[in-house]
Amino acid sequence: MRKYNLYCCVFATTGSLIYGYDSGIISTTLGQKTFPAYFNNPSDNLTGAIVSTYSGGQGLGNLAGGYLGDKLGRKRTIWLASTLALAGAILQTAAVNMPMFLVGRIIAGFAIGLVYAVASIYNAEIAPPKIRGVMVAMQTLLIASGYALSNWVGVFGSFASGNAAWRIPLGIQCLPAVVLIIGLFWLPESPRWLLMQGRESEAQAVIMKLHEEASGDKTFAEREFNQMKQQIEYEQEVSIKSWTQLFSKPSNRRRLLLGVLLQVFLQTTGVNVVNYYQTQIFSQIGIQGRNVLWVSAGFGMVGVISTAICLTYIDKVGRKKPLTYTSIALTIDMILLMVFTKYYANSTNKVGQGFTVAWIFVFSFIFSLGFHPIQLVYIAEIFPTGLRSRATASKKPLSPTANEDMAHSLRTVCAFMGTGTGLLFNQLSPKAFAHISWSYYAVFVVCDAVAAGTFFLIYPETKGKTLEEIAEVFGDHVAFTEYVGAAGNGPTVTRKEANLAAAAHEVEHDSIKEK
Repeated sequence: MRKYNLYCCVFATTGSLIYGYDSGIISTTLGQKTFPAYFNNPSDNLTGAIVSTYSGGQGLGNLAGGYLGDKLGRKRTIWLASTLALAGAILQTAAVNMPMFLVGRIIAGFAIGLVYAVASIYNAEIAPPKIRGVMVAMQTLLIASGYALSNWVGVFGSFASGNAAWRIPLGIQCLPAVVLIIGLFWLPESPRWLLMQGRESEAQAVIMKLHEEASGDKTFAEREFNQMKQQIEYEQEVSIKSWTQLFSKPSNRRRLLLGVLLQVFLQTTGVNVVNYYQTQIFSQIGIQGRNVLWVSAGFGMVGVISTAICLTYIDKVGRKKPLTYTSIALTIDMILLMVFTKYYANSTNKVGQGFTVAWIFVFSFIFSLGFHPIQLVYIAEIFPTGLRSRATASKKPLSPTANEDMAHSLRTVCAFMGTGTGLLFNQLSPKAFAHISWSYYAVFVVCDAVAAGTFFLIYPETKGKTLEEIAEVFGDHVAFTEYVGAAGNGPTVTRKEANLAAAAHEVEHDSIKEK
């Protein structure tokens, strides 16, 4: 792998670092005494709005990501998102009233949803196949790192006087956005997007620069270019014309169901409640003053460590078992957190309070050890490359260019549904903690238990399978399993010919069923 290719892949994940920092900084901001004092002690509803407006903007950014990524290109869309993230950070940092602060939150959320959606596609399109899976999972490590960084910045920000205690940490959001804006000038456009625009020579030059071996061997780069070109030609000839046609296939409906459930379960683990409101939770347990921020900083480091551990085994133990087992573990942890919060939150028993804090740390460790990284990989695997097209909500037939990222569009729908669920919990959580206190955790106990049962009963394993084999698991017809030079057996066909033959078979099969 060329150093330039590695640089591009790693730099593209900077968007995940911004995602983690921007998502985490609000927790320590709410924990700074001068923040609520400056904004006249926001009510529970307004505190919920501070968090949920960001989540709402993020959901809109996810939806817009597919369209803008196809219309403007991956690189320009990431640049736009980074610029908006910078604008949102400036508005929050300089806010003189709550409406100004909330507008900044919405813009920042939209930018993060946009950059995360498009940067992940960009990274997948330029990364060599050998490290593509690791690069997808690497995004969660960068998110966790950004989150941990925001907690530590919040701690040191608390030593500043007055409103600088919360303005400085918010202002630091600008730095990674500026770095990404500047660094994009040295990154190439996605070769796949260039091919979709008919800019074949530019696409070939980019692939050669990314994938040509250090020895000067161009074999791999040429093969990569030819495969990409054939795949795009296939997508143009066998295109999905509408959402109705897309969802007419049972396999696609099943993919969407599993994807939506996975994203909803992600939000109902309780992760956002713990992450966004941890400083308030620690205060309820009995931790006071700056100690709340120190504990919060330690909490952020747990996610980084467990995510790093996950990267070492993610391709060895599969997807289904970790999702199931971590959901069971989260259920048990939430039960323990609920019980200990009930009996020790307002007590003077330091040991009991210590265990209550420990269960919150254990929650982060379990979540980042399996659920968070693996759900990202699973979503990418069940929506294979052959379906990666963006679709608009229009009833008009889609152009070949619009078919380029359909699976990304389906993943976006899944993410949007998950974001909507998270938005609901983010808005309700402050009031729920105020009115029912420890009983609120029972909601997540039930949700985690349901998730564990669902993963065990209906989710197929994807570990070690090719995309074609995964498609077969979902009921898609796989017409060819042997290609050129495959042990010298079977017909010699190109990937394009095989895909076209498979599509023709499905059309014929559907016609017979109709008769």
